[in-house]
Amino acid sequence: MALSKKDFEGKEINVDDFTLADFYDFESDDLFEVAEYFWESVSDAVKKKYMIYLQPIMSAPAAEIKVFDRFTNSVRKFLNFCSYNYLGYSLHPEVIKAVQNTLSEFGTGAVSAPLLSGYYGLLNELEREIAKIKGKESAIVFSTGYATNVGVLSALLRPGDIALVDILSHASIYDGARLSGAEIKMFAHNNPKHLEKVLKGLKTKRAIVCVEGVYSMDGDLSNLPEIIPICKKYGAKVLVDEAHASLVFGEKGGGVAEHFGLEDQVDISIGTFSKSFGAIGGYAAGIEKLMTYLRIFSRSYMFSCAMAPHTAAGILKILEIFRKDKSALEKLWENTKYIHAQLREAGLDIAETKSPVVPVMAGTDLRLREISKRLYQRGLYTGVITYPAVSKNKTRLRLSISAMHTKEQIDECVRILKEVYDSMKGWKPGQN
Repeated sequence: MALSKKDFEGKEINVDDFTLADFYDFESDDLFEVAEYFWESVSDAVKKKYMIYLQPIMSAPAAEIKVFDRFTNSVRKFLNFCSYNYLGYSLHPEVIKAVQNTLSEFGTGAVSAPLLSGYYGLLNELEREIAKIKGKESAIVFSTGYATNVGVLSALLRPGDIALVDILSHASIYDGARLSGAEIKMFAHNNPKHLEKVLKGLKTKRAIVCVEGVYSMDGDLSNLPEIIPICKKYGAKVLVDEAHASLVFGEKGGGVAEHFGLEDQVDISIGTFSKSFGAIGGYAAGIEKLMTYLRIFSRSYMFSCAMAPHTAAGILKILEIFRKDKSALEKLWENTKYIHAQLREAGLDIAETKSPVVPVMAGTDLRLREISKRLYQRGLYTGVITYPAVSKNKTRLRLSISAMHTKEQIDECVRILKEVYDSMKGWKPGQN
C-alpha cells in the first residue's frame, strides 16, 4: 500500500522501517512533499552508516581506489570491485596520451549538437570503426548508453506498436519504449517458450524484441541461439544491448551476438563506451538507411551535445590497442573464472553469471544495507544493488571484475565477503 503524510506525521522516521520502493509510491497533493520525508530517511541512514552511496572518489578507477569517507571525515583506501573498467583501458598510457594530444588540438568539448557543428571527423571515424566491429553497414554515436536506448526506441515505436522486453532488461530499454507510447509486453527472463507464446498472440507485425547480451544485474548471457529464430519466425525485429559484452565477448569484441555467430541476425546492436572502453557515450549499429533515420528522429541524439573529440580519440586508440594486443582480455577472463570458482567454493550465491558481472545475492533490502555497511567498514567497495534496479527482495552486491585485479586482491575480496556473509547468520533488522 502506498505511503502518505499520515504514515509519518508525529513520528521519528526509522530507515529500517522503509525501502526505496515505499517512497517511489508516496501519495500526496504536494509534488515536493515526498522529498521531506525521504530526506529524513536518508539522514537516518547516514546516522546508522547505511548510506554508502555518493561517497566522493578521490583517485583513478584502478584496482584500489581512494574514497572520501563521510563517516570518518577522511580519505580511505578501498579494494575496488565496483568500476566497469573491465580491461583497464581508461588508465592505459597510450590512451591518455591520445586524449591529451586531442585536447590540445580541439579543446574540451564538441560544444554543439551533431547535426550542427558537433560532428567532428574523429566522431565520423569512430562510427565507421564501430560499424566494422558490429558487422553492420553503419553506426551512430550518442552522448550516453542510456540516451541510445531511449532515443532509438522512442524514435522507432508508436502507439499501437509492441516492445517485447526480457523482464530483466535495462531501465533505458523500458524508458525508451514507454516514451514512444508503444505497448510493453514482458517475457520471462531468457525464456524462448514464453517469448514465442507472447509473439504468437500479437495482432501486429510492428514489434521489436529487446534483450541484453550480458544482463547487467545477473551477469548471464542472452539465449540468442533460441531467441533469434523465434523472432524471425514471427517477423519481429531484434535489438540487443551489448553494454557489458563489448570488447569482452567475440573475436572482434563485438559482444555476445558475435560470440554466438549471430551478428547478421541482429537488427539493431546497442552499446556503451562507459564499460570496457573506459569512457562515456553510446552507440547503435544497423543498416545505413535506419541509422540515417535515427539521426533525425532520435530526440536524445538531435537535442544533445555531441561526444567530445578527445573522448572519440581515446576510444579509437583503445580499439587500436585491442586489435593488436589481447593480453588485457586474457587477464580479464583469467580473473573472472578464478573469482567465480572462489566465490562458489566459499558458499556464496552468484546466480548463473558467465561474465565479469558477478552478483552476490543478499536477499531483502534491509539485509543488503547491513551487509554493505560491514563490507564498507572492511575496505571493500562493490556495487550495492537494490530497488529500482532489482526487486527489493532480490537485492545483491555486484562485483565488476577487471584485468587490473591481482590474484591476491581477488582472494582478499572473497575473504571479506565470506567473513561478512558468515557474520550475518541469524541477523535480524535492528541489530548492529
